[in-house]
Amino acid sequence: NGLKQILEQIERGSHIDAIMIETTGMADPVPIVRTFMANAEITSRLRLDGVVCVADAKHLAGRLDDEVEAGKVNEAYQQVAFSDKILLNKIDLVSTEEAIAIKDRIRDINAFAKVLPSVKGRVQLSELSNMRAHDMANFVEAGIEQEAEAAPEFLQGGHHGGGHGDDAHGNVNGVGGGHGDSHGHTEELGHGAEHGAAGGHGAGHGPGHGPGHGHGAAGGDAKRSRHDSRVNSFAIVKEGEVDPQRLGEWMQSIKKLPPDKGTIFRIKAILAVQGHPFKHVFHAVMDISDEEDVGPWQEGEKKINKIVFIGKALDQPFLRAGFEGVFVS
Repeated sequence: NGLKQILEQIERGSHIDAIMIETTGMADPVPIVRTFMANAEITSRLRLDGVVCVADAKHLAGRLDDEVEAGKVNEAYQQVAFSDKILLNKIDLVSTEEAIAIKDRIRDINAFAKVLPSVKGRVQLSELSNMRAHDMANFVEAGIEQEAEAAPEFLQGGHHGGGHGDDAHGNVNGVGGGHGDSHGHTEELGHGAEHGAAGGHGAGHGPGHGPGHGHGAAGGDAKRSRHDSRVNSFAIVKEGEVDPQRLGEWMQSIKKLPPDKGTIFRIKAILAVQGHPFKHVFHAVMDISDEEDVGPWQEGEKKINKIVFIGKALDQPFLRAGFEGVFVS
């Protein structure tokens, strides 16, 4: 209702550059993301730009170590896992070694979210706008399989200052909703952190790949190939074309995986479907998924498929084998 009221204000002539939704400290960001992915009335006029998490550098480690009941989710892990950008705040209250350690721990959970050190929530305003993290048309240009770059402060071994930019922002999970242009060979890359996603597929490629919820995914750090009981993230990159029928069957299977194979929070993929001239992009967050064609494969261009998983207890060898099994021989 709040977003609809804002849209009504726009209709009456109000100029709004962006909408920033601030949740409570331990809120689950998924319902907000689901609103943008599933509500056609909203998505036709607003786009979800990204999910920003403000993490307390001094206390985050303790929250990540909190014990939870069997089958429950550690909210701190979940917030980090679903974020597109993370402000590591209160960086002035910890040592350089502590700052680097907690940054590394964040990246173990979500290797694809950029971590920005900050003091009193101050970062460059440009870091919080036009992220296009949920814009499937941007997936091809963004390099979805590439791990987020480290902020210069971490690379230089310092962490005080945190970028005093155009403005100060910060607080828990902020979801920026942008309007228009405003805001709103096989290779593996991996890192290891916790809820359930899985995907649907089906823009006319074989048997509909349909949205799903549930368990599944491969995972863990590709360098150590372990089965992690917490949340982790990894990417698979493979050249070739995928068979549309096998792809559909596999997508259906990963939404029904047993708990011992893990729980998928989020999937991003760019696929070369056999007999289809366009790059096919897929995005799933929990039980909601979307897909579209984003441009043609150019003559002579290598057809490189990329898929990124973020989830809990991800069984990497299992999903890797499943993904490789959908390729045309």
